[in-house]
Amino acid sequence: MFRAVNATPHLLAALLAGLVACGPSRARRGEASGGPDAPVASGHAAPDAPATPEPPAAREGVAARFREESARWIPEPYDDLYLGQPLPEVQTSYPELRPFRTPADPERLEWYELQGPRGLVLRLGFSTAGKPDAKRLRSIQFLSLLQGPVPADAPAEPRAIAAWQEWLGRAYGPHIQALRDKYGERADVYSCPGSGEHPVVRIVWRGEALAVTAAFLLHDKGLSSTLIFTPLDVADRYLRATRCRWLQDRVL
Repeated sequence: MFRAVNATPHLLAALLAGLVACGPSRARRGEASGGPDAPVASGHAAPDAPATPEPPAAREGVAARFREESARWIPEPYDDLYLGQPLPEVQTSYPELRPFRTPADPERLEWYELQGPRGLVLRLGFSTAGKPDAKRLRSIQFLSLLQGPVPADAPAEPRAIAAWQEWLGRAYGPHIQALRDKYGERADVYSCPGSGEHPVVRIVWRGEALAVTAAFLLHDKGLSSTLIFTPLDVADRYLRATRCRWLQDRVL
């Protein structure tokens, strides 16, 4: 384990905060778990979430917004995927999809995995309804890893930590800029301790129907990033499950 990272368990939050922000936000600080100043997400529930019955026209409108925002926000060449898509339809388009068992998932989804180019991993989470036709896509995740700048057993000294700081700015500065260019600068930034050893930084863009979440985790091998597409209510439940603390409302 990289001792410099272990010696500073909140290093990720501090370093990434310097990349995603330049000074305090105009908004007040709050809590993702429902504090008085927390940003409130409006929008729609997951495609198969239990709710008060709606007229068919309303359901069709929600489904159309999921498809439209999925097509606009999900990166190529996977922009044919959309939230609410039936499992058999996805399996037809991606026959190489394989079941994946995750150790912990607050949503208790049924997961599948696909290996992409250059080490990219794509994971798809479906609702656990009985029949395959009733299982709908509720989470789309793109996982990638950048190798760290120093060996994993490097001592916890200022030079090693400075190397991480320089590497983060050089490697992830352009990455965050690309996210801002695609999804906009208005986003909620969170620090999430979760149940792991190191905190996760989450940046959440909210549309009318779905949320885009960029999650970053620093560990001994480098920095992992996950780009996640979910309905708005699912994104908010993940924030609460990982005890996220809201930092600001912009990616600057």
